[in-house]
Amino acid sequence: MCLMIMPGAFSARKLLKVVLSVSLLLGSLSVIALGQAAPSNTPGEFYAGIEISAEGVKAIALRVSQNDEESGFKLVYSEVIRLALGRTSSGEFAPQASTEAAQAVLTLLTQLRQQYQISPERIYFIGDSRLGADHPKDLISAISNATGLKLTFLDAVTQVQLSIAGTIPRLGKTGATSIDNRNTSVLIDISSAGAQGGYELLKYSPSDSPVFDFVAMSLPQGAVSYANELSRTVGETGDLSAFARQAKVSNAASFRQALRRELESKPGMVHRKRVFLTGSIVWAMMTLLYPEDRQAFIPLTYENIAQFADRAARSPKELINPNVSFIRDRKLRQEVEQEIGAIRNTFTPRQLIAGAELLKAAADELKWQEKKIWFARLGQLGCILSYIRLQTGK
Repeated sequence: MCLMIMPGAFSARKLLKVVLSVSLLLGSLSVIALGQAAPSNTPGEFYAGIEISAEGVKAIALRVSQNDEESGFKLVYSEVIRLALGRTSSGEFAPQASTEAAQAVLTLLTQLRQQYQISPERIYFIGDSRLGADHPKDLISAISNATGLKLTFLDAVTQVQLSIAGTIPRLGKTGATSIDNRNTSVLIDISSAGAQGGYELLKYSPSDSPVFDFVAMSLPQGAVSYANELSRTVGETGDLSAFARQAKVSNAASFRQALRRELESKPGMVHRKRVFLTGSIVWAMMTLLYPEDRQAFIPLTYENIAQFADRAARSPKELINPNVSFIRDRKLRQEVEQEIGAIRNTFTPRQLIAGAELLKAAADELKWQEKKIWFARLGQLGCILSYIRLQTGK
């Protein structure tokens, strides 16, 4: 059931239609609050997806309409329940993690069925490749027993391909000139469970139609595993200052070495001038540094990343408890406070330090000092959106 977008597997025209539709869907997310249904009396077929990762569970509902006034896919619901499903420094899943994940999936599944009456065969259930690499048999069993759903883990290459198609806008602007954004950009995702990334290539041949090819990488080092590595060195009872010093001394060496090996065969990871960032550690950075900015695509710089790493090392507890009283809009302030609470539930102070160091290492190795960088706030939904769009064939 895993879906591959391999060269030649789809015509350029068909895949272009798919990825354009997904980009428009992501654009519509900016006017739909997460966790809020957008009621509609317009008839149409409904499809849904649930995706589970080391950071939690997300769900979306899409409506397909073919009437004269509106056609195509429309996002009508999205929600994210954040959990911490990574292994501890002892190599085991945290107690109750599987039970909590199963309950989260059941909650979202119930919402999809009751609110939109979506039949089971139209609800797609996938798992993040980085979580699947941990072989979480207890998790799979708990979810199956609670919901009856069968969890299909994506492989890393497929996940990167779908995320690129669902996150990076097809067209961009350089001054007044339109450019093919995906053919000049790279996607990087850094989370608690690992790092992934890649880019799209449009290939032409004399005899065939153009096809899309994808270059993808996946590294197992994430904020949790790196924090566990550092904890084994300084001890579980060591203070945060000792942990932060060890993080600086270590300089994410194993992550940098793994990344350099990937770059030897994937030069576009370095040479492309536009970078789109997603993943839980990037979400944490942007929420903590710029809590009031809720744009779908937020520009940032190498200096912002260096600042985040420095603040995380010096005072992670202060960083993770920002004062947001300056946000005058009460609804926005409450939304931000909920996200900050979710960050505290997702990352321990040690994991925040470790994740910030990984992000800084990526910025160094991929030479982001003079590149245009954006945080894709809605990129967390790009993979599941693309997956549903391709599976339905609509």
